[in-house]
Amino acid sequence: MAAVVKVARSGSSAGMGSPLGCETYDRDGIVVDCFLGTAWKSAGAATLDAVQEIVSSQAPDPVTLRRIGWELASFYCIDCGLNYCHADWDAYVLVDDDFYDCTMGICPGGHRHMIAGGRRGHKARASLGRTARDAAI
Repeated sequence: MAAVVKVARSGSSAGMGSPLGCETYDRDGIVVDCFLGTAWKSAGAATLDAVQEIVSSQAPDPVTLRRIGWELASFYCIDCGLNYCHADWDAYVLVDDDFYDCTMGICPGGHRHMIAGGRRGHKARASLGRTARDAAI
């Protein structure tokens, strides 16, 4: 399994992994739990509904998730068309002026992608508990 993507409606509890545990947010958001950790991302109603439809399907599609936001499926290599778990990516951190910039990864096919954004992550090319429906991808 590459990741679990969850829709977290305002006021509901969301499992944010260790060390945070369950958190309750006052805004709607999306939680992505993958090999990089667990992250929450604020989302508007249309985005939340689109993600809910994807994760509620029989076969959640990482390509469609990635079209909504790359960080929703950073585990997916767009060049290979495959999902990869933590053991597959050769990840490394880029630092600029002693600050975290982003995390890059090289998939087994040799494709380089940003897999986590930071202070200026867009420069390299590219943060996201538990609710009614989760999708393991």
